Amino acid sequence: MDQTSQINTQSASPKSFRQNLARRIGEFRLIAQDNILMTGLLIVSIFVFLFIILPLFQVIVQGFFVPNIGTNPEEAGKFSLEYFIRYIDPVYRTHAWNVVRDTLTMGLFTATLGTLFGFVFAYTVIRCNIPFPRLFHIITLLPTISPPFAIAVAAILLFGRNGLVSRHWLGIEFLPGVHDIYGLDGLVFVQVITFFSVPYLMLRAMLERFDPAMEEAALSMGASKFHIFRTVTLPMLIPGLAGSFLLLFVESLADLGNPLLISGNTTVLSAEIFLAINGEYNQQKGAALSLVLLIPTLTLFILQNYWVKRRSYVSVTGKPTGGQITVKEPWIRWSFIGVSSLILTLVLGLYTSIVVGSVTRLWGIDNSFSLQYFQIVFSRGLEAIIDTTFLAAVATPVAGLLGILVAVMTIRKTFSGKTALDFFSNLGGAVPGTILGIGYIIAFIKAPWWSVALIYIALALYFSTAGAKTTGGRAVIVALGTAVGYFLTRLPGDADAGTLLNFIQWQYLLAAVLVGAALSAWLGTPAAKRKAAALPIAGMALFLIIRNLSGPWLHAIVLWSRSLPGSQWPKVASSLSDQLGIILQPTPTLVGLTYLTIGIFVLAQVGPKAKPAVSVLLLSVSAALTLVGDPMVLVGTSYIIIFAYAVRSLPASVRAGVAALQQIDPSIEEASASLGANTQYTFRRITLPLVLPAFIAGLIFSFARHMTSLSAIIFLSTPKWRILTVEILSAVEQGGMSLAAAYSLVLIVIVLIAIGLVYFVLGRTLGSSGQRVDFNV
Repeated sequence: MDQTSQINTQSASPKSFRQNLARRIGEFRLIAQDNILMTGLLIVSIFVFLFIILPLFQVIVQGFFVPNIGTNPEEAGKFSLEYFIRYIDPVYRTHAWNVVRDTLTMGLFTATLGTLFGFVFAYTVIRCNIPFPRLFHIITLLPTISPPFAIAVAAILLFGRNGLVSRHWLGIEFLPGVHDIYGLDGLVFVQVITFFSVPYLMLRAMLERFDPAMEEAALSMGASKFHIFRTVTLPMLIPGLAGSFLLLFVESLADLGNPLLISGNTTVLSAEIFLAINGEYNQQKGAALSLVLLIPTLTLFILQNYWVKRRSYVSVTGKPTGGQITVKEPWIRWSFIGVSSLILTLVLGLYTSIVVGSVTRLWGIDNSFSLQYFQIVFSRGLEAIIDTTFLAAVATPVAGLLGILVAVMTIRKTFSGKTALDFFSNLGGAVPGTILGIGYIIAFIKAPWWSVALIYIALALYFSTAGAKTTGGRAVIVALGTAVGYFLTRLPGDADAGTLLNFIQWQYLLAAVLVGAALSAWLGTPAAKRKAAALPIAGMALFLIIRNLSGPWLHAIVLWSRSLPGSQWPKVASSLSDQLGIILQPTPTLVGLTYLTIGIFVLAQVGPKAKPAVSVLLLSVSAALTLVGDPMVLVGTSYIIIFAYAVRSLPASVRAGVAALQQIDPSIEEASASLGANTQYTFRRITLPLVLPAFIAGLIFSFARHMTSLSAIIFLSTPKWRILTVEILSAVEQGGMSLAAAYSLVLIVIVLIAIGLVYFVLGRTLGSSGQRVDFNV
């Protein structure tokens, strides 16, 4: 009997595997029937792979190998455990383990106190009937729209060695041995004030959606308010409290600005990683320390995902039928209001010091009014303001659209790998930015050929499905188009080296090939679809021509800017030239991959007779652009900053989209499909209007996050692309606290103006729905 069942199990196992594989393939075939859905899935997957998975993988690998840059050529590429052995080497282990201990201590204290403060604020706003709740809410959100180290700057102005409170009000003389704000306790203080608004928003959302029925039932049975809080309310808030704690722990470990400014003699991992890269120029050491930091942050991120998804307590099935139970006992109510008001007063004091410090001639010595620092900000720092605002604005819709795509795929579609897509799309915002920044440097100085080949093959294979119906025909299109494209990559080069064409002439050749593809599509397509088939291809050819011609135009703008009067206008004109270059002169690889993606939709309109020729021509041009030169060399360009911004804010956009889609009945979209609407029409006319408030909330948060980002961007900024947060940090390092305060104030005002403009536009275009943007998602 046992032998028989074993034989049956062994024979059933391959069958079960084949059935499972067939089911998974069938899921993708179902998605592939809709070009928009499958292309969206490919775009999201490529983005996640290229800008999240690949950089993290490169960091992990680099920690074990001697880099090729800045080392002895004989040692380059060798396997090495040098920086991991230091944790057991008697010479280094004391310092190494002290850094890990201080990092974890900072994270634990920040997470505990920040979650406690967030809970007190949320409970005060929702349950204690506080006066002016909207003003209270707005002030609490100030840390989320300010630079991550603005609180550190303010704390130094108030409590530093020459601080207004510590030195001038309390008269403390900071002699050797006297404790000051610099150190682990000061670092925890500024971290708590910086991040406590995050648990406040999470717990406020839970309290607002809390069904009061259970509390009312316990109250009607004679239970005391404290007993109800301890046995009913608090257990229901455990997922939010745990999620807040884990999130703050990861955020505090990932922060770079505050440790660099106020940690004193205490060293944490994020600061040591930064100093290893920017101070010692030791890429392997930075990567090895990044791996050490990645272990606790990644572990807690996985734990947080598990807790939120597997241990959530559901108490809301819609809008609560009754009102919230409010705290009426005076001593409880005023205790919460009093504690919250004290903390809020501290927050207001810190931000007031930023405002006052920015208009003070010399803080603590000459406190007279002066606008000299704003003159510096709008002269020397004008390019940084323009560049940061522009790059943040460009990255915002990228993050928003990718987030909505991930949300739609993970909530509305079923396919293998959906859980992994959701996990990795959120991972980019969870890992410390220092790790991501180092990963970008390693990965995009010269991207490994296999990563570019993998992306190209994935797009080319799906492209071929639009060009031919049979497997053999698709194979011919991919093989022939890639071969011709590779041959074309051998043509361009330096004219003095005896190559056939220089790069500009080569692009004109590709434009001519595209014109031939457009003519083939026009002649081989029925009249009803000729324009849809031929005009996009002609547009691709035109863009290559414009890309060639725009170089001299942009250079002429730079030369013209030097003749402008004053000191500001030349910088504005020069920045305008750089910004136009982002649109008009993207890297060849980005153009090639974009053309390949557009070609999927274009081939759907081309007539059957012309499809083979058009497919090969389009694929050859796309392959040539994708593979020419050193593909995906992005370090030093604006694109790497844009993608880093988008990766850091992607989780917010995903969570906003998921929260909105979960509240929409799928039958609405199913009804649209049953009436003959395609996916694109249904999404544009039905889904998007319903998720628009959450989508806008994600955009606003993304823009604020981009403007205030530092830890990843500090490794990627260049003299050509100056970033405002990096300028603030540079001002602090040079002792210019008032200048840093002026920069911080300008940054905060820009974010507030952006939020105000969004609300104004929504109010004018969407009416009341424009006022329902929910930041709690």
